[in-house]
Amino acid sequence: MSIRSSIAPFCWASYFETGFAEVDAQHHKLVDLVNVLAQRAASGIEIQPAELAKVLDGLGRYARHHFVTEEALMEEAGIDPRHIESHRKAHADFVTQVGEMRGASDTARVVPVLYRFVTSWLTFHILDTDQSMARQMRAVAAGVGPAEAYEAEASHSSDPGNAALVGAVRNLLGLVAERNNELARINARLEDRVSERTAELTAANQALQHTLDTLQDTRDRLLEADKLAAVGQLAAGVAHEINNPLGYVASNLGTLREYADRLLALVDTADRLVAGSGQQDAWVAARDGTDLGFIREDLPSLVSESGKGLGRVSEIIHALQDLASPGPTELSYQSLSVVLDDALRATAVGRRPGQEVVRSYGELPAMAVNPTLLCEGFKALLDNASRALEGRPGKITLRARAVGEHLIVDVEDTGCGMDEATRARIFEPFFTTRPVGQGRGLGLSSTYRIMHQHGGQIEVTSTPGKGSRFRVSLPLHRPS
Repeated sequence: MSIRSSIAPFCWASYFETGFAEVDAQHHKLVDLVNVLAQRAASGIEIQPAELAKVLDGLGRYARHHFVTEEALMEEAGIDPRHIESHRKAHADFVTQVGEMRGASDTARVVPVLYRFVTSWLTFHILDTDQSMARQMRAVAAGVGPAEAYEAEASHSSDPGNAALVGAVRNLLGLVAERNNELARINARLEDRVSERTAELTAANQALQHTLDTLQDTRDRLLEADKLAAVGQLAAGVAHEINNPLGYVASNLGTLREYADRLLALVDTADRLVAGSGQQDAWVAARDGTDLGFIREDLPSLVSESGKGLGRVSEIIHALQDLASPGPTELSYQSLSVVLDDALRATAVGRRPGQEVVRSYGELPAMAVNPTLLCEGFKALLDNASRALEGRPGKITLRARAVGEHLIVDVEDTGCGMDEATRARIFEPFFTTRPVGQGRGLGLSSTYRIMHQHGGQIEVTSTPGKGSRFRVSLPLHRPS
């Protein structure tokens, strides 16, 4: 056991004994309590409110039992009433002081008072007043009158050295308690300061992480912009190189259609001219040898299909040109609800029966946007959602609301969804999951470009077999 934990200021000795067994047994318990409190004071461990309440409850129980015992003994012994009255007053003061300590709210202030109180009671009451009581009781039992015994005790003087020593011990215990409480308060302040510094460092780390995330997002956007710029430059060159010969082919195809019509009309004229002449049989044989009937039937469809093919190529060229150019830069203040309504109407024809559209937005704030470009972007998202349903019944939700300084628009579907590999490439130019010839792979990449031109962002979450959600975030107020 350490020196600190074995501190015991009072050891039970004969000078504590009154000669009355029940009283001495109760006094012995109080000596033990004082020693326990002294050890606790020396330990430096702060007494908690619940523990202090338990100690004070114990003192209360001690008082109720011990004081009844002593007062009954004094009455039975018949000692002088003056001593009994002063003794009872001391008991009442004890109860009052314990009650005051129990009612105090500041534990740190109560503990030093408690140490001084129990030490004083032990020394000045048990070693003085109770010893005087015992001497008077023995004197009366030996035949001395109560008043004579009381007067004899009044002239009895205690050892001033013992009183001084007892007072010093009492004050020492109180000072130790106060110092330990001060140390506890210092430790609490240090813990608060550490907590404050920890909170500051945590906030700084969070701010740094936010900055790093912002930088990473900016880097990703710059890389994406560089990629789109490179693809746009390539698309511009390809579109230019293809556009000129495409014009020749389209023009020549129109001329070819005109020439074919003239030749077929010439054949009809020849039929009429040779009818009934001697050359009719030779002409019919020559005409049938060229399979003219099949040519007459097939030629218009060939020319028509070629025209459609050229139209398809022309659409691709225009898409490449759109990808290569930043598009119109004219902005106007427009409510996004109008833009979204236009996009819904424009894509309605592509939706199959049973494909439900849920419109979840009211009147949205006006924003500085290019309505034409933005409508094209949302049309591409709605068309993509419709295709994800794969012709089956399902639900498409168009949701929009203002969140802080941004307008958030969600396009959700309950379609086929995407795996991670597809989701990672969904905004790449020319990437498509549709069969060859059914998709150019430029719709979502154009949407990505349009949203970024408006200072916004677009992201996608998807679960295979359950559907996808495209989320667009647009700033409500663009910097001038």
